[in-house]
Amino acid sequence: MKTVEDKIKELLMQNGMNPPAADAVMEAVKSAPENEAMQGRWSDSAEGYPPAIFILAWMSAKEKALEWIDANCPKAWYRPMFTE
Repeated sequence: MKTVEDKIKELLMQNGMNPPAADAVMEAVKSAPENEAMQGRWSDSAEGYPPAIFILAWMSAKEKALEWIDANCPKAWYRPMFTE
């Protein structure tokens, strides 16, 4: 079973992040105020959620990924993957 968190983390890695970086970004996503409604739901099965939830979660993940990249690895080759 793929969880909501697994699905977003997978997208982060498909866009160039390594697993430790994706984990760090996911922690920021999970604690972000805009994602408060998802608290306690990140480990739910991804199959139970409509696509709109993943679009919103991905928007937040891209924002947090850019913050992480700029703070930790500003010349990362994959930075442009998170700007569109």
